[in-house]
Amino acid sequence: MKDKFKIWLRATRPFSLTASIIPVTIGAIFATKESEFQLMYYLLSLLAAVLLQASSNMLNDYDDFINKVDTKESGSSSGIIFENLLTPEELSKGGRLVLTLGCMLGLFLAFKKGPFVLILGTIGALSGYFYTGKPLMLKYRGLGAPLIFIIFGPLMMLGGYFVQLQRVSTNVLLLSIPVGLLTTAILHANDIRDIYHDKKAGIKTLSIMVGKTSSYYIYYGLISLSYISVLAMTYFRVTPMWSLLCLITLPTALKNINKLHISNGSNSELATLDQETAKLQGQFGVILIISILFSSMK
Repeated sequence: MKDKFKIWLRATRPFSLTASIIPVTIGAIFATKESEFQLMYYLLSLLAAVLLQASSNMLNDYDDFINKVDTKESGSSSGIIFENLLTPEELSKGGRLVLTLGCMLGLFLAFKKGPFVLILGTIGALSGYFYTGKPLMLKYRGLGAPLIFIIFGPLMMLGGYFVQLQRVSTNVLLLSIPVGLLTTAILHANDIRDIYHDKKAGIKTLSIMVGKTSSYYIYYGLISLSYISVLAMTYFRVTPMWSLLCLITLPTALKNINKLHISNGSNSELATLDQETAKLQGQFGVILIISILFSSMK
């Protein structure tokens, strides 16, 4: 039973789940500037977001296997199917079950907090399902990067904020920019690594569409603009001065950029760049959360 739990946990790609945890938490914490923190609704919205992301990760692995995007030669994000830990059918059923649980929580939150939550949740659920699912298969059509930015930037951060206050905020939208950019960089790192195999499978990602050299510059831009946006928002007092502590993570960011720069397209060099980028996003996000929380307590 314990081993089975570990397998299912691995199938969710836990290293990537900060992509949903960070924006929902920032949105909720930012709301404490104007209202008392509603812990229960924060936890429910966080769980709903994590379940939706986890289901998307699982269904993405299934779709990539069925569509021969992932092979034994190319590997896959979790490796669950190719290591015979779960069958494709088990992974698909598990992903759909997790998606259903996330949707049920979303419906409860919409009932309690209003139809705008339903709109955000519906967009998130459909985007996650059709990320690689038929008939839209958005990732395979080069729409993965903008979709990830929208879902894990504005959509989830607005959701976390709205559940607390039942209104939207321009500042929250601005605050979602660096988080969305760094989360998009996780996907983009994965796509850069998989250029050869994705092209062989006949799909289109942003990296394939713009070419290897340009895709490198896009990664550099996503990372750089994350820091630039925080500097700009701090200057214009959207975020507190404490948010400049995010610059502590700059050496990690530069390390990742250098890793890509010297890789020369080597898959072995790029094998963990997505995970390293996820760590950067997590560290950056935690510091941003702490800075906003600290300023709210003053």
